[in-house]
Amino acid sequence: MRFAVLQHAGFEHAGILRDFMRADGIAFDVVALDDGDALPILDPYDALIVLGGPMGPLDYGGHPWLTDEIALIHEAIVERSLPTLGICLGHQLMAQALGGTLALPGYTEVGVVEITLNEAGRRDPLFAGWESPSPGLQWHEWQVKELPPGAIPLAHSTACQIQAMRVAPRAWGVQFHIEVYDGTIDEWLAPEGHELELQGILGPDARKNFSSQAAQNMTRLNRDARRLYDNFTALARLPMVAVEA
Repeated sequence: MRFAVLQHAGFEHAGILRDFMRADGIAFDVVALDDGDALPILDPYDALIVLGGPMGPLDYGGHPWLTDEIALIHEAIVERSLPTLGICLGHQLMAQALGGTLALPGYTEVGVVEITLNEAGRRDPLFAGWESPSPGLQWHEWQVKELPPGAIPLAHSTACQIQAMRVAPRAWGVQFHIEVYDGTIDEWLAPEGHELELQGILGPDARKNFSSQAAQNMTRLNRDARRLYDNFTALARLPMVAVEA
C-alpha cells in the first residue's frame, strides 16, 4: 500500500503515524504544502491522510494553495472513493470540501480533553475497539459547525460538538490529534510566538502544564491512535462494496 500525506507545517507532521506506516511496510509520500510541494496526482495511492496545521481553514490569502487542496480532497472522496482521514485542520478542510460549514466560536480548545463517542461512533468501524470516553489532544479554534450533506457525527467534547465525523463509506475526519508522540509539544512550541500564544490561553505555566497533560496521557493516546490507524488501514484494504455493506 502507498499513502499520500498532506502536510501543512513541518512541525505538525504525521508523528507516530509515520512509525506505524513504516512498521507495517506501508509506503507514504509526504506532500509539504508549506514548502511549496505540488499537490499530488492521486492515481498511485491507496489512501489519503490530511494533517493539521497552524493556519486557519479559510486563510486563502496567506495560503492560496488551500483552494486547490480542498478541490483535491473533494476529488479523493467524491470522485475516487479514496480512503481518506482528516486530522484537525484536515478534518475542517474535509467538511469544506463536501459542503459543510465552519465556525470560529471565540475560544480555543487546547490540552487533553475528553472525547465521547455517540451511538453512531460506537458502531462505526473506524472506532472499533475504542473505549469511550477517551482522552484527545487538542489545539484549535475553528471547528465544524454544520456537517456536509449525508455526513454522520461520531464523537463530541464539551466544547466541540463534532469531534469526529464520517462523510463517506471510507472517509473520516477527527478534530483531535491522533498523531501525537513524545516530541509533539516541544515541536509545536518551537516556532517563534507559539509559546506566547499558548501562554495567552493557559497562563504563564502553559508549556509545563500542556507538556504534563500530554505526558500523563501519552500511553493511552498512542494506544488509541494505533487502534484507529489499524482500523483505517484495514478499511482501506477492503473493496468498496464490503465497506458499504
